[in-house]
Amino acid sequence: MRAIFQVLSRFEPKKARSRQKQFRFFRQRSLLWGTIALLSLSFTLGMGQLSSAQQPPTIQAEVAFTLPDLGGAEMLDVASDGSLAVVAGGETVTVVNISADQLAVAQTWTLSEEYFPEGSNAAEITGVSVSPDNTYALVGVKDDDEANLETFDEVPGKVVALSLPDLNVLGQVTVGRGPDSVAIAPNGEFAAVANEDEENEEDLTNPENRPGTVSIIDLRNGLENMTQVEIPLPPEGIPFFPNDPQPETVRIASDNSFLVATLQENNAVARIEIPSPLPTPLDASAFTVTNFDVGIRTGFGLLEDSVGEGNCRSSSYDLSLRQEYTAAREPDGIALSPDLSFFVTADEDNLTAVNEQSYNGIPMSLHGTRSVSVFDAQTGELLSDSGDTIEDSILALQLPQRCSSKGPEPEVVSIGEVNGRVLAFVAIERSDAMTIHDVTDPRNIQLIDTVILNPNVVGADIAAEFEPEGIEFIPQTNQVVVSNPEGGSVSLINLTVQ
Repeated sequence: MRAIFQVLSRFEPKKARSRQKQFRFFRQRSLLWGTIALLSLSFTLGMGQLSSAQQPPTIQAEVAFTLPDLGGAEMLDVASDGSLAVVAGGETVTVVNISADQLAVAQTWTLSEEYFPEGSNAAEITGVSVSPDNTYALVGVKDDDEANLETFDEVPGKVVALSLPDLNVLGQVTVGRGPDSVAIAPNGEFAAVANEDEENEEDLTNPENRPGTVSIIDLRNGLENMTQVEIPLPPEGIPFFPNDPQPETVRIASDNSFLVATLQENNAVARIEIPSPLPTPLDASAFTVTNFDVGIRTGFGLLEDSVGEGNCRSSSYDLSLRQEYTAAREPDGIALSPDLSFFVTADEDNLTAVNEQSYNGIPMSLHGTRSVSVFDAQTGELLSDSGDTIEDSILALQLPQRCSSKGPEPEVVSIGEVNGRVLAFVAIERSDAMTIHDVTDPRNIQLIDTVILNPNVVGADIAAEFEPEGIEFIPQTNQVVVSNPEGGSVSLINLTVQ
């Protein structure tokens, strides 16, 4: 495999080619890499050459359109019918219409002081979720007042309800500190909010740190009458900083029976059981929490220099310089499988030298696991991970990464079913890319494609310009929408089955 990568990394398009032709070239090389990987896997398993009857259909992905110049594009959610996306970030919420090969701005809402958290002179919009009936969206609003943040006195945030598609305010409710992710239950009766409360990232061992929580919002009495209760997260099952759980991303099961939330800095995932029927009024003691330690991974990759410098130049990656490392997964994004039997995490890693973390006595590197992992949703058992395949594909395509810190950095993940196969779509933040993994067999995750979102960075020795974060799959049309906060844009990817 190393020899294959060396050949691919030296194989460049002629300078005379147009940007469009270069982009086609790199897409073709991505597909070539996927073919090589599958052939290598078949050989390794001793399967020999697959017959045409055994070969699964090829799923190809192509960027159809990128919509620029949005006020904020950190996170997004998509209407259940796939007709529109709601994009949120900074002080802006934008409704974006989706068609077969185009995106268009339909409406914009700007955060004003009356919706700032109480006691704050500045705020930012974080998570967003569209209701099951597509009539409204909930957006998280967190304290961004420097005076509060510098003294670790962040005030509780809010969730604001906005009508769709016109974005009129329908209601608001105060939640916990630092709301970072919002999800509305499929039955429309409640929503969940990950309140990260990341007051002091440089001293996570401090016993005085406030623990983050998960808010459950009662939607049964209308958006103008929302109430909420904060669910505390117990220390059991949390390997890092159990005194200070920091929920990052929350997702609710399709049958409304439980939710999962990543505890990124804590290297864990919380599972919360939802009582049925919901108590009236809501009662925190009615919700049961189980934490899953998501473990560590040993990988092999480029670990030296910053993006675009030294041995981390995308124009001339030297694969002979790869080294072994061991890191905690510390997932950011999470998604549940359609049958709810497993969940997939995007393992961003967020270790800092200041906190000097180790895992069962094993020192942790600062290089990130650079992987996607699959876990049993009931027990938290690790079923498989993507190994080194994400970074390998990034190197082969000459995309940027931060070699000395977290590599390509998988960020957020969405799951969907295409032609009978369960696929995980992952935003690769530091490489301006999206990966597609086949997780139909959760014990044998396979990378099947890496999609270049921004061809300008290919082999250019520069950092990512889009830094994609939000990602959602649209099952009705086999499309994926990705929000790019650094570029202030949204990308539409079309999938085809051949």
